[in-house]
Parts: sequence; structure tokens; C-alpha cells
Amino acid sequence: MKTLIRIVLVIFIIGILLTMVAFVSGVNLDGITDYISDDGNYGDEINIESTTTIDTLDIDLETRNIEVTTTAEDHITITYHEHDRDTWTTSESNGKLTLKQAITPVFFNWFNFKIASYDVKTVFIEIPSTWVVDYTLKSSTGNIKYIEGPMTATDIFIDSDTGDVQLKHVTMNSLNINLDTGSASLENLIITGDLNVESDTGDLNLTNITAEEVILDTETGDIIIDDLTSSSLHAETSTGNITLNNSESTGAINISSNTGDVSISESTSTGYDLSSDTGDIRFTMSDSMDLKYDLSTTTSKITVNGDDQGTRHSTSSGSILLKAKSTTGKIIINVQD
Repeated sequence: MKTLIRIVLVIFIIGILLTMVAFVSGVNLDGITDYISDDGNYGDEINIESTTTIDTLDIDLETRNIEVTTTAEDHITITYHEHDRDTWTTSESNGKLTLKQAITPVFFNWFNFKIASYDVKTVFIEIPSTWVVDYTLKSSTGNIKYIEGPMTATDIFIDSDTGDVQLKHVTMNSLNINLDTGSASLENLIITGDLNVESDTGDLNLTNITAEEVILDTETGDIIIDDLTSSSLHAETSTGNITLNNSESTGAINISSNTGDVSISESTSTGYDLSSDTGDIRFTMSDSMDLKYDLSTTTSKITVNGDDQGTRHSTSSGSILLKAKSTTGKIIINVQD
């Protein structure tokens, strides 16, 4: 096995060196681009048009990006390219439009360096701007983008193994996102119900979001929240940082990180439960708050408005509980008196 790995590395290095020599020698770049392009294996563009009014869209793909936009037409148009190894199935019945892609796996194809362009690797979905649709968007290895789609939806469910998600400018009943190694970027969303986002290794970025219960969970990524309005917030990461700015919750805020920092700034709530094993916890408010403190750290120190409180600080009065606990990190509180 070690010998095989060495051979592969040597071939890879030789390929890089030959490419550098080609560039120095003035080889035609267009020719190289054509050589490494895999677009030829994807065939001509295929268009699917809905024939009835659609209220449910189910997209389940293996190796494609998904991009949702609007159209002035009175039907849905789906555009994609079919690869030699693809099998596509479509159906339209009872207001539901379904598109699925399966691929035939290829073994021992180690030295195929051809790359397909974004256009042929993407399924483009155009939806009438006035239609209100329930979305299920799945892709194993592709990115999912909904930034210029219809401004109103029913429910949206998104699932991707290795791709990223971008979602902007939508009002909907609920939003659920499941990712393995991808990141999620959410912006300008109104969710009348709950928001749930889970990722194993990706970052979660939220800007200008309104929702009821909000649950954010990632294993090794950061969570950054700015301008969130919710009835409750639960954010958790194992090795990343969590930042909450300019937000408001009519219920509790629970934030936890094992090894990252926790930072809360200008964000109101009926109660806070903040924790980090090895990271620092910072809480900053420029307005006066009726806080009741329950602060503890094992090996570091606590400061409240610049005053050293040692490793433990609690108060008996206050209508809003601020609980913060860290093992080796500092706890820093700055609140307007």
C-alpha cells in the first residue's frame, strides 16, 4: 500500500511539473482548458416544463448543484445536463413535481482530472414568482442556492452531504437544513414557525432572521448570528466560536461551545445560559438590564464591568438570569449600570 501511495504521489508531482513547463513554454491556454473540460460528457441541455399548478417540489440529486430563481412564465422550468453515467427520473402528479438523479459509480478512475463547468453541474429551477411552493431540496455533493427565488414559500427542507447552502429573501412557515460538511448562509428570512439547522463541520451564518424556536447545531464550525428575532434560541458547537449580535428573544437563550469562545452583544432575552469548557465568555450590553448573576469558572477569572470577581460570582436579585460557566476560560461581563 505504501508503494502504491508513493507511485501516485510521484505521478501527481510529475503532472504538476509538466503543467508548469507548458505554461513557461507558452502553450495555448485555451487548448489546455478544452483538454481538462468534462463538459462534453454532459450532452445537450434538457428542459422540463410543468403542465399543472405545482405546490410541492421534490428535488433529489447525487452530483449536481441546485439553483432556484423566478420566471415570468406560468409554469416551472427545470434545466439540466445529463452525464453518461446519470439516470434521471421525473414525475408530475397531484400538484407535486419530482426530479431524481442517480449515478453509476466508476471504480479505479484515479487519474481523471477533467472538470465540468458550473452550468453543466447545476440544475436550474425557475418558478413563477407568485407561486407558493413546499420545497424539498437534496444534493449529495452539490451546493444549494435560493437567493433569487419566489419570496414566499410554504415549508423548506434542505439536505446536502458536502455542499453549501445559501438562502435569502424568503418568507415561509418553517425551515429545516441538514448538512454534513457544508456551511449555511441565511439572510433576510421571515419564518413564522421554527428554524432548525444542523451541520457536522460547517459554519452557520445568520443575518436578519425572524423565527419562533431557533435551533443551531454544528460540530466543528462557527456560528455567527446578527439581527435575530425569535421566541427562543439554542446554539451549540463542539470546537467553534459562537457570536450573537443585535438580537432579541422573547424566551431563553442557550449557547454552548466545548472549545470555542462565546460572545453576546446587544442581545436581549428573558434569560441566558452560556457555557464553554476552554473558551472565553463575553457578554456586552450598552443598556441597563435587571440581571441576576450566576457566574463560575474553574481555573480562570470573572470580571464584571472591569471588577475582578474571582472564580465565582452570584447575586440574589434581578429578574433576568445570566448564567455563565467555563472551565478554563475567562468570563467578561460589561453592562450599563
